[in-house]
Amino acid sequence: MSRKLNDAITEQIKQAPKMFARQALAKKLRELGVKDDTVAKSIADRFVAGETDQITFELEGNGFDRQIDIHVTKDDLAEVIRDTENFMRDKLPEMVMGIVRKASSLMSKEVKARWPEERLSERINAEHFKGRLELRWSAGLDPLRMMLIAAREIGSEFSTRLSRSRAKTGIAKREALFVLHVRACQTAQEIIVLLENGLADGAYARWRTLYEVSVVAFLIDRFGDAIAERYLAHDAIATHDMVENEFKHAGIPLEPDKLSGDAKEVQRLYQAAIERFGHPFKTPYGWAAESLGKKKPTFQDLEQAVNWNALPPEYKQSSQKVHAGVSGAIRSLAGLGGGWFLYAGSSNAGLEIPAIHTAYSLLQVTSLVFGNKSDLTTQARMHCMVEFRDAVERECNRAARKLYEDEYKIRKEQAEEG
Repeated sequence: MSRKLNDAITEQIKQAPKMFARQALAKKLRELGVKDDTVAKSIADRFVAGETDQITFELEGNGFDRQIDIHVTKDDLAEVIRDTENFMRDKLPEMVMGIVRKASSLMSKEVKARWPEERLSERINAEHFKGRLELRWSAGLDPLRMMLIAAREIGSEFSTRLSRSRAKTGIAKREALFVLHVRACQTAQEIIVLLENGLADGAYARWRTLYEVSVVAFLIDRFGDAIAERYLAHDAIATHDMVENEFKHAGIPLEPDKLSGDAKEVQRLYQAAIERFGHPFKTPYGWAAESLGKKKPTFQDLEQAVNWNALPPEYKQSSQKVHAGVSGAIRSLAGLGGGWFLYAGSSNAGLEIPAIHTAYSLLQVTSLVFGNKSDLTTQARMHCMVEFRDAVERECNRAARKLYEDEYKIRKEQAEEG
């Protein structure tokens, strides 16, 4: 289809000079008393083909022959060139868009006509794939699913205790940890959905967020109410940044004195937050500036402040799956044996890495919700989640090894047959 469209447009471009040459010759013929369009077309065809500079054409009529000599001047050629250029500039784009719109309509109708069959085929293939994936990976994914259920139950109880608490200290810290724990559970759910559909790279990218949540949670747990209060208040900065970006995108300067409505309220809260917490507060991690003693802290500063070896070190690698760098495009967790691996869909390889990291990060954030409670029920729940985490790691690694062995066997057999 695309080649036919290109051919049609190319043909229009080729025909443009001939069309305007015909028009110029027809004008000369009319001046000489000849109005036969067939004659004009024939002469134009011979002229455009470069047959001769002077064309003699015999006309019959009224019982005698006439000979008409048509001389093509430089002005005539300039007029043809000018008309062709005007056509290419003004008319051709409109003609091309007309062809594109018509072709688009035909393509759309074609896709819609076969979509019911395609949809059924996609659904069947997806279900078959998920079934095969479950057979291989369920022993590792099921403990992760159970971890998430347990984490949600723990979070729900924590929320109940928080709402009933009459404590005068530690409130901001517990509120911030609860917010982060909810975010961790939601992100873990997203990761599981991606894993269930064989999208290991996407799951790894989402784990990057879960890792950031765990770092922030541990930082707040370490520094307490002071940093927690600033963390929760930092929403005023983030909201202002979004509004500022909207104005920039629309090409409108953000002038605080001229704002109205919601934008004015956002600006007021932004200024109030800066006045309360200081100028460094407006940076992306400004909520941690005072606790870390840095005017413009970075995420790396947050990591160093946590300083706990149990946090996984693969943050940089997972970041490649978030950004548009070439490594994120050509290197995939689904590629067995290393090297480049390009694929545009699902694969049942590479699931162990994001699954195991998710289990560790979810456990870490959930452990902060427990706090320092040492009752037997709390200890039992923590021990249960540790067992789930260990099962995720053990079974996912086992599934990955089996997958590699199966793939190696298949490739070896193919090589022997070849």
